[in-house]
Amino acid sequence: MSWSKVTVEDDGTVSYLLRLSSRDLYEPLALDRDRDATDDEIRGGGDRLFAYVLARLHIRGDERPCPAEPGRISVLHQTDRFAELRFVARCAGPPSIVTIDYDLFFDLDPAHGAMLSVSHAGETTTDELVRGRRRFSLALAGAARPSLGLGDYIVHGMEHIYTGYDHIAFVLGLLLVVPLRRERREWATTLKVVTAFTAAHSLTLILAALEIVSLPSRFVESAIAASIVFVAAENMLMPEPRGRALLAFCFGLVHGLGFAAMLRPLLPPTRVVVPLLAFNVGVEIGQLTIVLPLLPLLVLAARRRRDLYRRVAVLGGSAVIGALGLVWLIERVTG
Repeated sequence: MSWSKVTVEDDGTVSYLLRLSSRDLYEPLALDRDRDATDDEIRGGGDRLFAYVLARLHIRGDERPCPAEPGRISVLHQTDRFAELRFVARCAGPPSIVTIDYDLFFDLDPAHGAMLSVSHAGETTTDELVRGRRRFSLALAGAARPSLGLGDYIVHGMEHIYTGYDHIAFVLGLLLVVPLRRERREWATTLKVVTAFTAAHSLTLILAALEIVSLPSRFVESAIAASIVFVAAENMLMPEPRGRALLAFCFGLVHGLGFAAMLRPLLPPTRVVVPLLAFNVGVEIGQLTIVLPLLPLLVLAARRRRDLYRRVAVLGGSAVIGALGLVWLIERVTG
């Protein structure tokens, strides 16, 4: 992800603030891919960064190029380390339409997304540019302005589940032991666990998205990884783990904060309740499309060969999930 805050004036002056994560700067700064750029490398590589960005990010007024003047670069320590680039583009004469053509990082990561917040005449429009849609257009003469619709927020919620491998690993870790319960009430048990997880992450998602609750990103992401390690270890050490609904609720509170980090840049400046709920619906749809097809397969396998299922699926699967969680935990704790 990248984040852009853009202000467009009627005379065609475009003030641009671009925030890039330090972990994404290995190509423009010619660094090793497996490490973040340091503060000194970001500040010392300002010319290279501006050259890289301005070669791939173009602003036009009525389809005519608006030359950009590199400004200053700074390092922001908020939840993670970011490089902030500020520059100004000036269009020739007052344009009726300003467009932003964004082509950063798509060649390195097809799933890259650029969050935009564009302000003009007291109104702010939010949007996201992706590989298949790289242009943002803003009409200055009163034409309709693009914005994310209800369906877009639902799709974003689903995408966040499908690309959130740590969330999938946690849910899978919870499901693996469900077929081992001797009373064979798999669907009832799963409903309790999923409901507890949903209630918890919905609560913190709403509170964090409304900025009522805020925790450092490194702590949240590390806690999510720790939850995966904990569930995997419990699966391996306890023949039939109990209290999974309570466990899912407690860890769900942390996962909701992780969901909110993705949602917050998408929200409009006002009337956020409906988009917030739509995103949460998308998260639940994505979660259900994983749980509903998977649980019957796990139950069938466990009923046919219970001992084999425990050795291969529960112990082996939990070992893999736990190893992934441990790697993520080390990476996130150490930054």
